[in-house]
Amino acid sequence: MIVRAARGAAAALCLTAGLLAPARAQIVTAHDDPAAATAAVELWYRVPSAGYDFQSPGIARMALAAAVASKLAGGASLSELVNRLGGSLSIQVFPDISMVGASVPAASAPAVLRAMTGAFFHPVITAAGLKIAAQDSAVAAASQLYDSALTLQDALFAQLFSQGPGHYAPVPDASQFAKISPADVQAFASRAFRESNAIFSLAGNVGDALRAAVPPSVAALDTPPIDSTLAGASVETSTAARASGMGFAWTGPRISDARAATAMDFIADYLFDPDRGTVTRATRSQRNVFVSGQFVTLHDPGVLLVTLSGETASALQQPVLVAVSAMAQPLDAATFSRARKAFLYHIMSQIQTPVQRADNAGWYAAEGNAQYAPGDPSQTYVNAVNSLDPSFVAEVARMYLQHPAIVRLIQSSPGGSTAT
Repeated sequence: MIVRAARGAAAALCLTAGLLAPARAQIVTAHDDPAAATAAVELWYRVPSAGYDFQSPGIARMALAAAVASKLAGGASLSELVNRLGGSLSIQVFPDISMVGASVPAASAPAVLRAMTGAFFHPVITAAGLKIAAQDSAVAAASQLYDSALTLQDALFAQLFSQGPGHYAPVPDASQFAKISPADVQAFASRAFRESNAIFSLAGNVGDALRAAVPPSVAALDTPPIDSTLAGASVETSTAARASGMGFAWTGPRISDARAATAMDFIADYLFDPDRGTVTRATRSQRNVFVSGQFVTLHDPGVLLVTLSGETASALQQPVLVAVSAMAQPLDAATFSRARKAFLYHIMSQIQTPVQRADNAGWYAAEGNAQYAPGDPSQTYVNAVNSLDPSFVAEVARMYLQHPAIVRLIQSSPGGSTAT
């Protein structure tokens, strides 16, 4: 996933990485850059965003927000502590994984990590914290109504997957948050955020004090990646939305098939890089349409996702489908060589900050292949890039890029009627 799916070569960034110590059983990544002024501290969890029974859409986001807003034993919440130390706090919720992270001055990172594990490993959700979380989640839901790219992603995943976390929007309609009870939030947080389900991702100025703040574990990581069930044949659907747009999605290789997954990343970059992608450049004259494409690297299967945001998005349906289909024919050697070099440059440019590196490492660890993270010292990802050739990329395109799910957003008024 291009993070968000940041990619890059560790050697070029003078990074070192590795498990903190054999005695610590959680998956822990520590990308150390002693010259950095800050450290990124993140906890990643394998949790279904709609609850373990998939009956509570939005509960993972509500629980994350409530945990960071609830007062700790020391009298301040995690969010208050991070703000007081001059840092920034973030939560991210995806269908199958969630993350809480902080970017703080390096000297403050050990205290923040201790507060973070205190807030999450044995969460006590307070009424005040839950109220803040409800307000924050309602704002997130309202904002997403006008983000056609996110709306399309949720709709496409719901069509691709008939069951499992991928079928449910991580940030649902605000009415869904209102149905979640305080008792359900507490129960979910206690199960989801337990220590044996935590993946640590540390980056930036990771000194001995921060490493020592990672608690020893009594059990190995006990939750495998959570997959979703594929639906039947893909179809084209339309849905009313606050903003117009159109999206396409193809299922692709699992994360363990590193070479094929990297080929899908290459295809997404070649076609849809924001600056140099062939489709992006060809459609740049369409000033009222925003084009985005990425391969979302998941445990099984991955998804090539393309979204077109704007009132005239439908006009680009055929150009996009033709461009994707054309990847089934090998590029000529010179074009491919230039494109692969550009791809590797784009990958490296996306892990320049501690937060980008921590996001990148945490995502791949949570999806089940930590070494595949671009920037890992094993060079697994970079080696996969260098192994690509025109014939193999075309073979992967023929295998996976045949029958997309298609969703069309029809702009409607806030009251629900279709805009004219």
